[in-house]
Amino acid sequence: MKTASTRTSYALLLAVLCSLNAGGLFASDINLPGVPATARAFDAPVASVQWTFSAFMIGIAVSQAVYGPISDAYGRKRVIVCGLGLFAVASLVCAVAPTIEVFGAGRLLQALGAGSGMVLGRAVISDLYEEQDAARMFATVMPIVGVSPSVAPLAGGYLTTYVSWRAPFVVTALVGLVTLLVMVTSIPESLPSERRSKHLGATLKGYPMLLTRPLFWAYTVNLAVAYGGYFGYLAASPLVFEKMGLATETISYCYITVSVAYVAGNLTSRTLVRKRPINQLLWMGHGFFLAGALMMLGLGLSGVGTPWGLLVLVFMPVMTFGNGFLLPLSMSAGVTTFRSTAGSASGLMGALQLLAASLGIFLSSRLPSGDLFALGWFVVAAAVVGISAFALFLSWAVRQERITEEWIEEIQGDGDRVGDREGVIAE
Repeated sequence: MKTASTRTSYALLLAVLCSLNAGGLFASDINLPGVPATARAFDAPVASVQWTFSAFMIGIAVSQAVYGPISDAYGRKRVIVCGLGLFAVASLVCAVAPTIEVFGAGRLLQALGAGSGMVLGRAVISDLYEEQDAARMFATVMPIVGVSPSVAPLAGGYLTTYVSWRAPFVVTALVGLVTLLVMVTSIPESLPSERRSKHLGATLKGYPMLLTRPLFWAYTVNLAVAYGGYFGYLAASPLVFEKMGLATETISYCYITVSVAYVAGNLTSRTLVRKRPINQLLWMGHGFFLAGALMMLGLGLSGVGTPWGLLVLVFMPVMTFGNGFLLPLSMSAGVTTFRSTAGSASGLMGALQLLAASLGIFLSSRLPSGDLFALGWFVVAAAVVGISAFALFLSWAVRQERITEEWIEEIQGDGDRVGDREGVIAE
């Protein structure tokens, strides 16, 4: 039976993990409604402000690949604390920036700080929980991460409208400081010294090891496809809705069903993870993703317009329901399978995941403007690539494991034969 103290500790840890994992995406999108006001304040083109979002994504991707191995060598807590400090200070720099150049630099530094929470929040879960419990914790935290890109613009819109475009950055600074204080005072180090790498050089050797393991790629492919397909849809869908005749204000509400479906997928996978193998649940996630993609392609083939074209708001959530399986379970399986280099695994998976999102945005931006048929082919292609690659890497991993077992048995057999010969000689 859990005591009140245990429940409080769990609730506090859960709150910190949610803040760490969701903070980066929340900070990225909270300024979206303030882009025009920011451009006017600096007397700069809107494109210059939009560039700061690219700088933020680059900072997040780079930082994830760096923080992971450092934390494997020196522990999670001190790296997270340093990252949160940088995030809070950089947020304040953005809030008081006198020029667009200072603002852009602040956004880049903000991303570099936020990356520590995103990558190490996942590593902490793998430190504290075994495979099934880790999967349940990921499925608890990831819904918060999933809805943060939807909630952030709403919060940013109210703050920008009723206070100032600078207010969202004051809020992110306060969130960073509160999380920092809780980390310092209440959250212990999750990686014991005996489980750390002896030095940073040894930790960096974990990257080549991970890159040659097919099981690592099997789980990373799931993250890449889920993110690449989803962000590609986000980039192209506003033009589809605009072509259907929807007003700009209406379009912003078209993404609510997507977030709700993702959370539902998270909660469903969290319930099932104790009853079924993780890989089986991942195949279910791929099934939902492909089903939603095929529905969207069929809708595009039909050539219907409004109102039937709005069925895309039903079909896309089927895909994101599948993402609710793929994202938390793949990340959990990846970092728990390679527990000795969990920080490196989390960082590398996160970096590749964001690169896939960037690739998805790039590819979808090359599609014919507002063409639902082309968007349908894009998401179907993503689904097919994901299923094929997952099957390929899983079979490769099984074959590699079988070869290793045969090799070990052969060595043991040779050892037994040598022992027999030595016994004969002794006689």
